[in-house]
Amino acid sequence: MNTNIKFYLIYTLAYGIILLLGEGIYRLLKGGPAWSRSFAHLSAGVITLPFPWLFASHWWVLILSLQSCLVHWLTSRLKILPSHHRIAVKSVGSYLFFVSVYLCFLASLSTGRKELFVVPLLLLSFSDVAAAQVGRRVGKRTVPGGRSWHGNTKTLAGSTAFFMTALPVLFFSFFHYLNWNLTAIVLMTLLTASLSTTMEAYSPFGTDNFSVPFIVLIIMHLSLFL
Repeated sequence: MNTNIKFYLIYTLAYGIILLLGEGIYRLLKGGPAWSRSFAHLSAGVITLPFPWLFASHWWVLILSLQSCLVHWLTSRLKILPSHHRIAVKSVGSYLFFVSVYLCFLASLSTGRKELFVVPLLLLSFSDVAAAQVGRRVGKRTVPGGRSWHGNTKTLAGSTAFFMTALPVLFFSFFHYLNWNLTAIVLMTLLTASLSTTMEAYSPFGTDNFSVPFIVLIIMHLSLFL
């Protein structure tokens, strides 16, 4: 069997298992849809990280991404897997997550720099989930100007959680991938964490699943010329 086909089938099964486990958390463990969505978001992000080492062509990643979006749309329309659809506000985050996976893979494949895939996905997997959980559980104050701009419900607590988790993720990623001195790495970390936190805070309806990796991609692309 072709290696790409093998990994495609493995990931198709893995994404399906993640959806079912999320539904189990919702139904059996009474975790609520927020926990199920965070579990699916984190799990899908983590298992997706090896893509640059596994797939030689972007077509397989595109098929997986389109397939995952289709499954999400169908389960929403058919009102099954409520753990992944029963949320308080309209969100396109699940679709944009896989759009970002494909975009980052294209950037990585075209440049030969695997970090262009890994770093945005790490941030999207860990910091975004941290922001969602902390903001939902302890967040009371919304980000300044958020409601007046677009009805955003992001909280200062959630944004703080995003920033604080982004710092170690970005620092150790840049330390590993960039052959820079420590001062430059720290400055790069602070800049990227600040801009990505801002994008997350002011991106409504789940669009942070695109805006966060997009801004990280831009910054990292620019860093290639420094």
